[in-house]
Amino acid sequence: MDSFILALFSDTDKLRPSTLYQILIGKRTSSVLSYAFFYDRLGLFQSLPQLNEKAYQQTLADLIQRGALSRDSDGLLLKTTARNSQQPGERLLRYANYFRYGRTTEEAWRFVRLLVQAAAYQGVTNQYIPVENTPLYTEPVRQLIRHNPDIKKCLYQELSAIFDQLPAEVADFLAGTLSGPDILGQAFFQLLPENVQSKPWDTLYVGASIHQFLTLIEKTPQTILFRGLSPFLKKSLNQSMVESRALFLRGDSVEQIMEKRRIKRGTVNDHLIEWALLDPTFPFQRFDTALLKKLPEASWKNSYQELQALLTTDFLTIRLLQIAQKRGIRC
Repeated sequence: MDSFILALFSDTDKLRPSTLYQILIGKRTSSVLSYAFFYDRLGLFQSLPQLNEKAYQQTLADLIQRGALSRDSDGLLLKTTARNSQQPGERLLRYANYFRYGRTTEEAWRFVRLLVQAAAYQGVTNQYIPVENTPLYTEPVRQLIRHNPDIKKCLYQELSAIFDQLPAEVADFLAGTLSGPDILGQAFFQLLPENVQSKPWDTLYVGASIHQFLTLIEKTPQTILFRGLSPFLKKSLNQSMVESRALFLRGDSVEQIMEKRRIKRGTVNDHLIEWALLDPTFPFQRFDTALLKKLPEASWKNSYQELQALLTTDFLTIRLLQIAQKRGIRC
């Protein structure tokens, strides 16, 4: 756990220890999510939902006592030594995306494993032991095979294209779990590289590998893999946010969404902020983007009171402008 905690800190950022804990366990508030985004930790949101706060605080105390971390006068934590880029597993953190895929990571890959196995046995035999036997996986696989007579060839081409875009280590790791007539896929724990076999790196390595795969799948909506995984990808989204998003895209204002859905302004704000954090194509132009010129550099390091006095606008607009600024969007 020590190496993981240290890996959460850059060589320059100062982080709030309480908010960092809330990010890891997945406290879904717009303030926690925004903080994670501004400090490049959003992909780790809810990556360790069972993390014990007492154990977390003890790890921090130990690292401070050893001089690996220190606290400034405001109680913010910072590293005291430069990061060792060879630290096992650190490179995983920038590939993990539990915020987008955390709710469906395992289910999505279980579906892929069954789909590949079923397609591989097409035209060979139907006498095999499936890697999954629950309707959640078997029914969509059956439908895909029924409506795609060339699924074996198509799936091979799609997987090859995806794996070619992944780091070789990740592609080999994921491919090693797939089964067919001539090969039996292994479990993830059997394939883990030696330097990520300790907790929590083992879980993070699996998650980050699958997340890289799913990220590429979402860029290919015309593929069989995307069609099959689409229900799992949708399931991973906050469905209440999706409803508010749909109304906003139809042209409804925040007030109209509040009235139609009978929810509070703060809830609508949370939904729009979460959507903006997820989607680079969020329609920022619906807000006063001319105010972007007035935002100080790295505005998330300023207090809300300072920004409100500077921009004289509402909280939602300020937060969305900050997200646009972080994304490099100009007015």
